[in-house]
Amino acid sequence: MTKCISCNSRKGKRNCPALASLVCSQCCGAKKVKEIDCPEDCFYMGKSQQYFTDRKESQQVSDFEHQMKKIIGSEENYLGILQNIEFTIYKVYREKGDITDKNVETALDYLIEMGKAQLDLTSKFLTKLPKNVQNIVDAINAILGKQEELTKRKVQLIDILRCIYRILDSVRTHYDPKNDCSYLDFIGQFFR
Repeated sequence: MTKCISCNSRKGKRNCPALASLVCSQCCGAKKVKEIDCPEDCFYMGKSQQYFTDRKESQQVSDFEHQMKKIIGSEENYLGILQNIEFTIYKVYREKGDITDKNVETALDYLIEMGKAQLDLTSKFLTKLPKNVQNIVDAINAILGKQEELTKRKVQLIDILRCIYRILDSVRTHYDPKNDCSYLDFIGQFFR
């Protein structure tokens, strides 16, 4: 059994380029960069950095999801924004007639991803949107701009994203495989 060159007690399993010998995983993890002058191209160094980067991104995604879910149960604080967005979606549906719940879902997903990018969070790469989905996105952005202009009050991006998240949850909740406009029909009853 080849012992770790660092602690000389555990079995050395990792080939350490800095020490030119085998080290145990505990010494590698605890002493890398601090006590061992690790080269930047060390396999275990890169693996460790990737692990912590992935972990940080995972935590940011989890924190963002938690922030989004805060709106559920407190929608009354956001009624103006929620109603304006849903009315705008319904208006585009009535005027254009070529959108489905799936188009609305894609548009809302897109807006959330763009918001995440503005918050410097990891976001999905989204390609060019189909015209009918882009119409929804443009209409929602326009109404949110007008709302701020009329109320002369800057709405925080996180609050807008919470509202979009809540509506997206509603779109998914009202999904019906037999009716590709079930959400749109549902909100339509409030705008007639």
